[in-house]
Amino acid sequence: MFEKTKLIMTLTFTLCFLSYSFLIGKFYDKFHISRSVMLVICVITTLAVAASFIADVIVMKRSREQADKVKE
Repeated sequence: MFEKTKLIMTLTFTLCFLSYSFLIGKFYDKFHISRSVMLVICVITTLAVAASFIADVIVMKRSREQADKVKE
């Protein structure tokens, strides 16, 4: 259960940070890039975090299945 909570909190933090940096922080002005480029960066980063989240879930499921097989 702790692993799922950790993954969900990581995903939530990342999405909150990206939304803050894009909508409120206006970091794109400080880096002298356009808003559309910042949007693309945020989308790519969000997809990368989502992919790592899905990969972690799959790895946890496989390791749990192997642990159950060892117990039997």
